[in-house]
Amino acid sequence: MHKRIWISLTIVLLLTACRQQNHPNEYQDTPISSDTISQAKFSHHVSDSTSPSSFQTMGKVVATHYADVKFETSLPVLRITVHNGDHVRCGQLLAEQDATKQTNAVEQHQREIDQAHLQMQDVIISQGYDPEHIENVPQRVRHIAEVKSGLLLAQSKLAAARHELKITRVTAPFDGIVANVTAHAGQLAQVGDIVCRVISPQQMNVEFRVMEVDLSRFTVGTRLQVVPVGDEHAVYDAKVTEVNPIVDEQGTVMLRAQVATPHQLFDGMHVSVHLNTAQP
Repeated sequence: MHKRIWISLTIVLLLTACRQQNHPNEYQDTPISSDTISQAKFSHHVSDSTSPSSFQTMGKVVATHYADVKFETSLPVLRITVHNGDHVRCGQLLAEQDATKQTNAVEQHQREIDQAHLQMQDVIISQGYDPEHIENVPQRVRHIAEVKSGLLLAQSKLAAARHELKITRVTAPFDGIVANVTAHAGQLAQVGDIVCRVISPQQMNVEFRVMEVDLSRFTVGTRLQVVPVGDEHAVYDAKVTEVNPIVDEQGTVMLRAQVATPHQLFDGMHVSVHLNTAQP
C-alpha cells in the first residue's frame, strides 16, 4: 500500500516538472540592462524622435572660471561689502581694511614732492634758466635738478605708498557671483587670507564617470542632457569636451562636458547626465 502511494506521488511530481519546463512562469526574473532602467526612469526627458535606448549616470557641476580673492596686506578689516550669492561687477569693492597709516603716508610723500619741486626750481635758477619755462631747460640740467632736489626719490616713495593704499581695498577680479565669504569686519587679516570666492556663472562644466564598457558611447562633441537632482523639470544641454584617457581601479573613466547655458546651476551641484544613443 505504501509502495503504491509513493509511486503515485513520484508520477505527480514528474508531470508537474514537465509542465513548468514547457510553460515557464511569466513572472520569472530576467536580467534587466542599465539602459532599460535608465529609459524607464528618465523617459520624460527623452525626445520622441530619438532612439529608445538611452544612458544615464550621475555627475557634478564644476565651475571653470573662479577666483579665491585674498587680502594682500596684514591689517584690521574695516568692512565686508558683499554676502554669499551677491552678483558683483569687475572692480566692485568686496572688502576694505583700515588704511589710516597708508593714507597718511600718501599725504606725507605728496608734501615731500611739493617741497622737492621748490628745491628743483632753485637748482634750475642757479644754472641760469627760468623754471617757469621748463621746456627751455636742457634735459641734462633738468635731470641734475631732479636728483639734487630729491624729486625722483619722493616720486618713487609716493608711488609705493599709493600701491600700499590701493591693496587695502579688495575688489572683484571679474563679473560673477560671490560665494564662501569667510572674512568679517574687525578681524586682523593676514596676507593670503581669503575674503571670498567669485564664480563666473557663464562657464560651468559637468564632470561624470562612465564604465569602461560604455566608453564607446562618448566622444568629444557628444551631446548630453543635464538634469539637477533638485529640479527634474530643469534640463540643460551640454557637450562632451574632455575624455580623460585613464581607467581607474573601479573600471571607470572621467569625462567632462560643457553646459551651454548654465543659468541657476551652482558649483558642486549634483546632476543626472542623460545620453541619447541616437545623436543628431
